[in-house]
Amino acid sequence: MQVILFTQSSALNNIWRGYFTDNNNIKFIHNRKEFFSHLDADIVGIDIDIFKDNIDDTIKSINDKYPNIKILILSNRPKIDEGKRLLALGIKGYANSHMRKMHFEDAFETISNGNIWLYPEFIQAMIGELTGSYINSEGEKADKKADLSELSSREREIANLIYQGLTNNEISEKTGITLRTVKAHTTSIYSKLNVKDRIGLVLLMKQLDV
Repeated sequence: MQVILFTQSSALNNIWRGYFTDNNNIKFIHNRKEFFSHLDADIVGIDIDIFKDNIDDTIKSINDKYPNIKILILSNRPKIDEGKRLLALGIKGYANSHMRKMHFEDAFETISNGNIWLYPEFIQAMIGELTGSYINSEGEKADKKADLSELSSREREIANLIYQGLTNNEISEKTGITLRTVKAHTTSIYSKLNVKDRIGLVLLMKQLDV
């Protein structure tokens, strides 16, 4: 997995380089010309402040020219309305540019696996806005009589931690189980509840009033 992180902020650049000094799979770019001439990564993390008012056009351009590249937008001041708008344009992640290293790593892996990654506060804000029925990954209305009874006790614990907005790394730290085991449990949870990812799980649990 090759990742590009693009910012013109020396402060952000120092933070990100500090996280990934020894990671040869992550490249740091500082100017637009170099960025647009070296888009050969699987994931590009873009500091939204670089593009400001034309971020929408930038996203559309990248998606049109490089459909296999997955975009992670990073903001000093992430906002739910902005995040929802950018998700509709096809980005695969929206996050705080000052988040911790473990969140970056979780975002990279989640996005690489074809899922969407959102910072925990964004998910909680979405929960607060939700109304109506959840539509599952097959486009069907979820059964309101469904519950979490098919999950093991450990799976229910992990599902609740995901609902609270914790990342896989944070769940691993909190429960004392390995990150690999957390991932295995989340895969099982999604399969049993017929949801695609953690967003789908959160929406379903919200509807079920868990």
